[in-house]
Amino acid sequence: MALAFVLGFALLPTLSSVQAAELAKPRLAAQQVLRTVGTEPDSIDPQKASFVSEINAIMKVFSNLLTFDKNGNLVPEMAATLPEYSTDGKTVTVRIKQGLKYSDGAPLNAQNFKFGWLRHLDPRTASEYAFTGYVIAGAEAYNTSTATDEATLNSLASRVGVAAPDDSTIVFTLKEPAVYFSSILATWNGLPTREDMIKQGGANWTEPETYIGNGPFKLTIWEHQVRMVFEANPNYWRGAPKLQRIEEIVYNDPTVAFTAYRNDELDTVGVGSGEIDVVRSDPQLRAQFTQEPGTCTFYLGFNTQLAPMNNPALRQAIAMAFDRQTWVNDVLRGLGLPAEQFLPPGFPGYYPDLRTYKYDPAAAKAKLTEAGIDPAALGEINYAYSSSPRNQLRAEWIQNQLQTTLGLKIKLDPIESKAYSAMLKRQDTTQQMFLLGWCQDYPDPQNWYSTVFHSSATVSHTGWKNAQFDQLTSQADGEQNAARRDQLYKQAAQILIDDAPVVFIYNNVSTFLVKPWVKGWTTTPIDYYFSSTTIMDVYIEDH
Repeated sequence: MALAFVLGFALLPTLSSVQAAELAKPRLAAQQVLRTVGTEPDSIDPQKASFVSEINAIMKVFSNLLTFDKNGNLVPEMAATLPEYSTDGKTVTVRIKQGLKYSDGAPLNAQNFKFGWLRHLDPRTASEYAFTGYVIAGAEAYNTSTATDEATLNSLASRVGVAAPDDSTIVFTLKEPAVYFSSILATWNGLPTREDMIKQGGANWTEPETYIGNGPFKLTIWEHQVRMVFEANPNYWRGAPKLQRIEEIVYNDPTVAFTAYRNDELDTVGVGSGEIDVVRSDPQLRAQFTQEPGTCTFYLGFNTQLAPMNNPALRQAIAMAFDRQTWVNDVLRGLGLPAEQFLPPGFPGYYPDLRTYKYDPAAAKAKLTEAGIDPAALGEINYAYSSSPRNQLRAEWIQNQLQTTLGLKIKLDPIESKAYSAMLKRQDTTQQMFLLGWCQDYPDPQNWYSTVFHSSATVSHTGWKNAQFDQLTSQADGEQNAARRDQLYKQAAQILIDDAPVVFIYNNVSTFLVKPWVKGWTTTPIDYYFSSTTIMDVYIEDH
């Protein structure tokens, strides 16, 4: 026994440091496929998109000059270095990395970014986010032109302050200093879409055959209303991601998606109020649950161009008649925070000492009486929402809340999700009331107040216009003194609350279930899509 015991030890191999490191490596699954939930986007044209579901797809396929790291800091992406600003802050020079390629191997250079920006601003593109470029010299004049002849449009385009003096340099000339401009260069605005692919594909250029980008993935399959499939791009400047494939499957009913996750048909799924009780009561699901602070504020919106929502007193009364805490507790099942102002707590541009509308039914009724508004004489007020069983329950809660508290008659109008997104992109189709949210594109108050509620903005169709709000936000956008800038936004924030073109309801939280074999999954304060920074770390472990 002793001899055998000694021999046994003698036969055990000694692991080298290299061998030990190999054994410590994760056992990768043979198929690096991530299956998650998607929605059918209205458009994935980078120069037209404005909704999170659209941007989610776009930013897998395309990358901009800059991006945000996991801590929310700006870092170079397609750019070789961070932008260089002139002493007056009006000239911004960006140097581009050498040897960049599109997913099909075609070279990518500064001319492609120039084309992307000019197409973004072209009035014929009808971009929802064209206004983000208005700080560029000549951009607003070009984008708002009603000219139809090619010569005039070309002349206006030539005066836009976007130049590519060589293939490695792009220069932006701003009409005024804009401390937030670098952040815009990390969004989907001005992405380098391919002119040849757009011409080749025409109205259908966003189908996989011609949807060629420069990001970490390629769109290879789009079965409309069913799924979108993205495959790793070996020509991405960082190299191909660890994931070989992402499958986004369309589920219109969150309950069905939740069941698919529990059946191991999905690797990740969002958790809403309809599923949270099950998650909390199941030890296995609790271990897979992750919750992070969100970057979105949801509000009850009004088309202030339509009666009776053109009456500020009615809007103010609704703001006092909405029980936000009960909404969060009962409707969201605790998955949110009551909101009385636009920005979430702790964000630049959140002001804890603003005067806000508290839940006060008696004051709400008094407001109507004071304004001479008889709820019975208003008739039905149309409330539009994206149709799903969950949204139906939420709509019925709002209907009951406003009926019980103010005596308003609310007519519910469910609309298919893609059509609902399209409806909200035009003033003339936006209904009297609707539920919508705003999620931060980049961490600056300009991205909230000016982007959404300035009367020149094109992403929100409340039809609200307040000259003082416009003046304050425009001044703040170009103000270089941080303290003065903050005070200007604060004054604008108070006007926004007082006039109530929308009623702020809640701030979101990001809640997910993630399978234990999904590794490297992280969320960041601005990660409303799989950014190029975070997606590169995700992989599937053998299970």
